Amino acid sequence: MKKFTFILAISFFLQPSPQPSSEEVAISSPEGWGMSYMSAASLNLSDSFPTPLAFGDYTFTGEISTIPKLNREQQKIGFGGLKYEDLNKSPLFGRGKLKIGFYWDSILELSFTPPLEIKGAKPKNLWGIALAKSIISNDSINLGVRYYRLAGDAIADVTCSENTVNQPLYTAGNPSGCISVSKDRIDLGHQGFEILLENSQLNTNLRPYVSIASTKIDSSVRIDAELELSREIAFVKTSGTISTLNFGLNYRLSDNWQFNLGTSFTPLDVNRPSPAGGDDDFWNVKLGFSWNPR
Repeated sequence: MKKFTFILAISFFLQPSPQPSSEEVAISSPEGWGMSYMSAASLNLSDSFPTPLAFGDYTFTGEISTIPKLNREQQKIGFGGLKYEDLNKSPLFGRGKLKIGFYWDSILELSFTPPLEIKGAKPKNLWGIALAKSIISNDSINLGVRYYRLAGDAIADVTCSENTVNQPLYTAGNPSGCISVSKDRIDLGHQGFEILLENSQLNTNLRPYVSIASTKIDSSVRIDAELELSREIAFVKTSGTISTLNFGLNYRLSDNWQFNLGTSFTPLDVNRPSPAGGDDDFWNVKLGFSWNPR
């Protein structure tokens, strides 16, 4: 009996770990739309026109933007739009920025999102970089360009949320039999190009701007969920290009402080098996403050 128990224990530990299934989906599929929506919430866009800084001069910026709430039907993105996934995590996305005067009157930007957990979602090593420059400046208009990248992930209990786990197994609230919160990881990496415009004739204390951005996303989600009868491990990825209209205004509060107010709109297409209602496009509001120690 002891020998049998020993062999059983050894065979258990030698069992190969579950290998993740891999699937690539269209960016307009429910799964692809969900990844695009989360990517749109984290876009590394501008918060002002790239006014030149002296080489080595710097500005610190803190920014918070909203993430709109989705209805339950919109959150049915699993299995081609049939399974509910908990996408309503943090209602806010934040980052800190350091802007530095760089060569050729350009602006080098570095950004970072702190790893703060909100409602089961936590950014992980989410860093951004950008290079912006004013290329045309005259008495009527300023034109600038900006290249940006973002790298990093977010970890969230999307497949099996805490609320799902607290529901009885195989009921409407827990149809998959989740027994613990999942550790799903989404890759939010993207890169893009932005064209910015500013009216140079307005009050220097109030500086509105507008930009059009094109972003290439290569998003993926790694699902890791403990179910009663198995462990679900899957890898889903998508890629494509999204366009964003980004605009706002900056108001100078003092020689050192500036208030930033903006919004961005990203139209997103999705092919669902049935109408979900709600707004599938992404539209947010951004608030921030900038400090220049000059």
